Amino acid sequence: MKKVLMASAIIFSVVGCAGQAPLKKQTASGKPEAVYKNTQKSQVKDWITELCSSTGFMISESTDNTITCGKQQEGGQAILSQALIGNAYSTTPVSKTRFTLAQINSDTKVWADMWVETQMAFGQMQQVPITNNNVRNQVQDALDQLALRSASQK
Repeated sequence: MKKVLMASAIIFSVVGCAGQAPLKKQTASGKPEAVYKNTQKSQVKDWITELCSSTGFMISESTDNTITCGKQQEGGQAILSQALIGNAYSTTPVSKTRFTLAQINSDTKVWADMWVETQMAFGQMQQVPITNNNVRNQVQDALDQLALRSASQK
């Protein structure tokens, strides 16, 4: 059974890489990022909180400079992730996004990091970064939409 799952994962990885979309926006950090002109960090933080909540993610951590949102994976995505990074005793994998915010003069800059994590049987956390361009483009699009919102409120 494990060989079948591993073979399926390898096939999925090869096919998935062949069909990967190009990045919509190249950034200095290599991550999804955006700058919100003449906007306070607290306002952008509220917008990101709303974004996470309205897209079905749950906020698992919030500090002055970060917001971490997570959503438990379902169906085939959860099975594949668990096969690749966990085992039969692992928790259901969770997709997570951490938004890092910085006030730079009168502007706020946001960077996003994405990963999948699962907790193993003896408590250790297994994390794998998400480098898929489709996911990165979705997060970049969301940050860009917030920038448009910021500009329209000025």
